[in-house]
Amino acid sequence: MVDEQLAAAPPDANDYLYQWESSHDYNPSAGMEKIEATLLAINAADDERNPAETGVTAAAIKRIRNGRLYLIPASTETRGHLTTGNAAFYAEQLKELLQSAPQRTM
Repeated sequence: MVDEQLAAAPPDANDYLYQWESSHDYNPSAGMEKIEATLLAINAADDERNPAETGVTAAAIKRIRNGRLYLIPASTETRGHLTTGNAAFYAEQLKELLQSAPQRTM
């Protein structure tokens, strides 16, 4: 099915450029304190795109009332920015979040 979808819409270099450029100046910080949901931000200690050493993510999470940051420790098994694509690294933290987050009815 994925092969069929990729064949139906061949990649266009302009799409990639648009995606990168559209996030270039995106800044969500103005509304951080408005977030009410329980939030778990996940990053990897060896993430080369969002390095933990900058403190940017940790500082932002402090502004979210019900937010917390889980930093996946770097290891021979982690793969930098790609690490967060493998839920095995944060399955326990996600389970805890889902069990402890307030349940709301619609």
